[in-house]
Amino acid sequence: MLQVENIACVNNAGFVMYFNVEFLDPNTGQFAESPPDTGNYPINQTRTIPLDSTQVPVGASVRPRVHADGGENESGDTLVQYAQNGQTATYEVQGTTLDYTVKLIS
Repeated sequence: MLQVENIACVNNAGFVMYFNVEFLDPNTGQFAESPPDTGNYPINQTRTIPLDSTQVPVGASVRPRVHADGGENESGDTLVQYAQNGQTATYEVQGTTLDYTVKLIS
């Protein structure tokens, strides 16, 4: 599993969006969302969340949770692991408010 310290999303979709990080909670076995979020940003921009600014424990499995303005919420297609190594997982968001994907690209 890819180990990273930051999560980034490139907005190549047809809508304004924001994202936060969701992680697999080892205590419950369920996904939980963690603040902070990126705030709204438009197409052709990228935002990054450093995992050390979240409530995610080191070693947890994480992915972005994207919120389309006026549309659906979608999770990233691939989990990565939080490690304090300076690396960034970048996801690309493509589609429209009601039908889009969040794919790991690097």
